[in-house]
Amino acid sequence: MVDLTHTLSPEFPFLPVEGKTFPFRSSPIATIKGDGVYANRWELTEHVGTHLDAPCHFAEGAMAIEAIPLETLFVPLAVVSIAERVATNPDTTLGAGDLMRWEKDHGEIPARAAVFLHTGWDVRTKEPGAFVNMDGAKTMRFPGFSDKAIEFLLGRRSISGIGIDTLSIDPGRDKEYAVHKELFRAGKWAVECVANLSRVPATGAFVFVAPVKVAGASGAPARIVAVW
Repeated sequence: MVDLTHTLSPEFPFLPVEGKTFPFRSSPIATIKGDGVYANRWELTEHVGTHLDAPCHFAEGAMAIEAIPLETLFVPLAVVSIAERVATNPDTTLGAGDLMRWEKDHGEIPARAAVFLHTGWDVRTKEPGAFVNMDGAKTMRFPGFSDKAIEFLLGRRSISGIGIDTLSIDPGRDKEYAVHKELFRAGKWAVECVANLSRVPATGAFVFVAPVKVAGASGAPARIVAVW
């Protein structure tokens, strides 16, 4: 059993969108000493920390968090790694060819599976600047899925969703979010900022994705666990 969830704190990096996004905030509203009970007030966006994106995030009228079928959130897990390539090229993406090579070694991606992309980027979370990796032109530089990989998974396989250990399933340089749009039009979910994929086998595990269930939410922090 491996926890694929980062601990959320005010220091955790987030996708910077001017005037819209901000770090997780927590402040006490009661203390044991003063009130006999301990509790905090949180302020956060839906897409912070290890979290799930619902299809309605980019597809109008699509499912929000509370409508995602439970049977799609506990599924076989396929972990595809491009970490070796990422070490020398942060802009690299997962292609359809990578998926076909993975299947040659591990067998066909199981029906209803979640496909998680291991890039090794999660080791950067303690250095927010390195995790966001924005260059002088305000372009983020981190790996992601390619549109061809998504076409393969949607057209030739039967998946429940996908995941990645970076801030976005799209590569950082893609400001149009093409992968999000294609995946969510098909009614699938995505998880971002996944942790510890290096500790999970390429095949043979199941993943349990448990987002906070909020009406109408386009996303929510999630506890994600792999078991085998």
